[in-house]
Amino acid sequence: MEPIHHLLAYAAVLGIAIGLVWTAVALLRPGTPGPGERFQAAVVSLLIVAAASGLVVFGEGGRPADGLHLLYGGLAVATVPLARSFLGRTAGRRTVILLLAAFLVLAGLLYRLFATG
Repeated sequence: MEPIHHLLAYAAVLGIAIGLVWTAVALLRPGTPGPGERFQAAVVSLLIVAAASGLVVFGEGGRPADGLHLLYGGLAVATVPLARSFLGRTAGRRTVILLLAAFLVLAGLLYRLFATG
């Protein structure tokens, strides 16, 4: 199960990188739509599945190098939904800025997840 957890982690890196580029382009080019709700849901779903696979690894006796890995995993899963909760269903520049901040936070959390893994 550990190789699957690692594969999902790398897929999450790719999804977050795409989200960062997409939101940066949307911010720099007014009128360009930012990442839609489906993309955001896909990234969150990927993080949930990665976290679930990590819990299976944990349940099988595998332990992260640092206990903070578990905290960072939970924060990663919650980041985009938390950011979305501040906006509701509105769209516009404010939404793109908040999503860019959320994807930047996710990038930092994933860095820490790899560092504490």
